[in-house]
Amino acid sequence: MNARRPGSIGRVVAALLAEVLLLTAGAAAQQQAGQPPRATFTSSVDLVTVDVNVIDRDARPVRDLQAADFALTVDGTIRKIVSAQFVSVTAPAAAAAEAAAPAAAAAPAEYSTNVGAAAGRLIVVVVDRGSIAPVRAKDVFAATARFVGRLQPADRVALYSAPSGTAVDFTTDRDAIMSALQRMDGLADNGPKTKNVGVAEALQFEHGNTSTMEDVISRECGNQGPAGQGSTSGGLSEVMTCRAIVKEEAGTVAAYAHERARNTLLALHNILARLGSSEIPKTIVLVSEGLVIDGDRVATASLARAVAAAHATIYVLKPEPSDSDASQQRAAPQERMRDRAVLEEGLNAVTRIGGGEMFRIIADPDFAFVRLASELSGYYLLAFEPDSGDRDGKQHAIQVKVQRNGLSVRSRLEFSVGPGRKSDKDTITELLRSPSVATDLPFRLTTYAFQDPDSPKIRLLCAMEVERAADPAGRMAMGIALVKAGGEVGATLYQPAIDASTDAGAKAQRSFATLVVDPGQYILKAAIVDSDGRRGSLERPVRAFMTRMSRFRATELLIGDGTKGESASVVPTITGDVSGDQLHVYLELFSDAPAGFDGASVSIEVSPAGAATVVETAPAPLQPVDAAGKNDDRCRAAAGAVPLSLLPAGSYVARAVVSVDGRKVGQMTRPFRLVKQ
Repeated sequence: MNARRPGSIGRVVAALLAEVLLLTAGAAAQQQAGQPPRATFTSSVDLVTVDVNVIDRDARPVRDLQAADFALTVDGTIRKIVSAQFVSVTAPAAAAAEAAAPAAAAAPAEYSTNVGAAAGRLIVVVVDRGSIAPVRAKDVFAATARFVGRLQPADRVALYSAPSGTAVDFTTDRDAIMSALQRMDGLADNGPKTKNVGVAEALQFEHGNTSTMEDVISRECGNQGPAGQGSTSGGLSEVMTCRAIVKEEAGTVAAYAHERARNTLLALHNILARLGSSEIPKTIVLVSEGLVIDGDRVATASLARAVAAAHATIYVLKPEPSDSDASQQRAAPQERMRDRAVLEEGLNAVTRIGGGEMFRIIADPDFAFVRLASELSGYYLLAFEPDSGDRDGKQHAIQVKVQRNGLSVRSRLEFSVGPGRKSDKDTITELLRSPSVATDLPFRLTTYAFQDPDSPKIRLLCAMEVERAADPAGRMAMGIALVKAGGEVGATLYQPAIDASTDAGAKAQRSFATLVVDPGQYILKAAIVDSDGRRGSLERPVRAFMTRMSRFRATELLIGDGTKGESASVVPTITGDVSGDQLHVYLELFSDAPAGFDGASVSIEVSPAGAATVVETAPAPLQPVDAAGKNDDRCRAAAGAVPLSLLPAGSYVARAVVSVDGRKVGQMTRPFRLVKQ
């Protein structure tokens, strides 16, 4: 819906709020809850991009490779690499983040924008608590927290634990992640044991390896031979009992290892599904002491498909078991080595599938994380020309090599892509699910919360302006989602076409939509895409509540820019910039009964920002609200216009002061900036 041009702000608001473009679940684009540095490739061929890491012997990314240095095959067949772009996320990104920090700190709260938003990585830390012994957990989790603290400011980090426990969705709030890590503990527990059967041995019992079984039973049950070989019937009974105990404990150890692995793999699957199918690279850092896959091809194949669909890379940080662990002290060195090999086999399988690497945490827990951080400091985006069969949505084996000696390539084993360019609706859905910000299309957005006249819900007016210099007359699609902290969706909107502005001289196009939601705290996610595939997205925290003041509930204060003359127009402001001769102000008050408005009045005040001095005032008479052709006698609208022509340019605050019988009972405020043209 494009901006209207009525003659008063009261009529503008009535029109905007009456036209509800979104109802709830059935509206359109689904969304759930990414954009690290991203390349844009243009070609007559629809290209496919793959992210790969190339590192030297010191775990440092190699930065000077060209497309000709790579060889890429799909299902064993060579594909032509069109370009290879190195994306650095350390030195240049750090400098950019520092430069942007003051601006970000001063960003106004009255609106949100993706202009100047720093690109960062998407990093998911997964703590496999079920595999980590309590004796080791504190140091390991503290080192993990320090790793998070050293990430770039623009990086978005999420934290999950397996089999259950703490979960923090993607955020740039390092303290929230670090604090959660420091509160975690390890849950690994082999349970009470009377015999000493290791994981590797337990798996051999499960496989029916007679030789290993007899060796373990002989070791655990001593030299008590069967009757007829120097033992008594009592001795035979003890042997049989001992054999039964060993077999039972072997079964328990194997079952526990399998259950723990299932829990970890299930957690990874759920996390990968949550990441969605966006082509933006994501990194999963799994902290785990071991994973018993034991040749389970079904589990590994399923994980490979999930990793490919999410465009994720998996790294593993493996804490080595402490020699002070009582269970480790009981086992012989050779047995400990076999157990560690079995536990590492599963972790190596995960990193092989995920295209990452495993780092062991031994004496200095920070050393492994430093090497990981070095690897993550840059990667290549390879764009290649696909065959028609590559875009069938199925899994395809992919292999990437480099022509230079002494380098290691980290890349996933599989990939999958759909047919051609996504539809606008699919693109919008992907952007709304993504935890990062797209910046190809710059835009700004603000919200105004009003009471829905027909229900206890909140009617949220979303106002945005999009810079369309690249294609001012082109088609553009828009999507909006309101999401609660736990991921529950409050409302969604998909608008397939927003017509171009009729004002040829306008620098930005304004559009409006309303959403009806339950009262609460939300994250508003908005996304746009134009006919050339340029994308924009942003997030904004939204407080969808009415404000209680005395006998009233008040909406947020809506302000708009106005000009004099017959062709006067009033449009709600988005950025807070006002350039006209008047500031138009609109507020709604709700009372439980019509008599509540007796003696009530509203006045408008304007003060310089940070000062209490009132420099302009104007009345805002209360009047009935005409909503969809009917008046609600429990609601009154206060609308007024404050002259600005005598004020100098600068920052100000508009206040709607509510009084009853001449006594102030509350006020609603909104900052604005007067811009002289």
